[in-house]
Amino acid sequence: MTIADEIEALHHTDQRAVRSVDSLTDAQWAEPSLLPRWTRAHVISHLALNAEAFTGALLGLMDGELVPIYPSQAARDADIDELAHAHISEIRDRFFAATQHFRTIAADLTADQWTASVARLPGGPHWPAATLVSTRRREVEIHHADLGVAYTHHSWPLDFCAELIDHATVDHRESPASPKFSVHATDMNRTWSAGAPQPVVEGFGADLGWWLVARGNGEGLSCDPGLPQLGPWSRAPAQGR
Repeated sequence: MTIADEIEALHHTDQRAVRSVDSLTDAQWAEPSLLPRWTRAHVISHLALNAEAFTGALLGLMDGELVPIYPSQAARDADIDELAHAHISEIRDRFFAATQHFRTIAADLTADQWTASVARLPGGPHWPAATLVSTRRREVEIHHADLGVAYTHHSWPLDFCAELIDHATVDHRESPASPKFSVHATDMNRTWSAGAPQPVVEGFGADLGWWLVARGNGEGLSCDPGLPQLGPWSRAPAQGR
């Protein structure tokens, strides 16, 4: 897809997430998400701060400067925890505003600016700026499902499932902690290699994507003689928690 296409796809992803966040009761914000040690407030705070951080990096590109996405990993984590304990209205407003602002700034970048690189931290790693829109879409879709509300990984659009599997199989293929295997999405009739033609893990694309990004226990998937034991999902270039 072109950057413009990716921004449009992100817009629809954002709309679905905004509706879910807007529907949460006060009690639901404090309840556990599907992520260990994180409440739903933590997940939404992360999404708000991630959008703000990505926007800051893009604004740096407009000014010809390399602005790191995060000042440090420790600062990123501390900021999430701090915002997660703020008033619900503040978290919600930050999330809504940052979500829109990122798309607005992304749409204003020139083709030349998209050819630059951004840095996750001051010392790297450095990522192609052009990956940030698709990365943001992964952040929102995955963490939307992590909220543990009506929207689940089975709600993911099919095109997103394919893009996620594209990305995650490369991660595992390049990871020394993961074995080599392939996956076959029965609902797409498509196979991806994660380093070897066998064994083949089969199932719906959404279930494959969920498993590849270290969620669940491989529910809905089949593999002979059994599911490979994956290493941790790496935080590869332009990828989130």
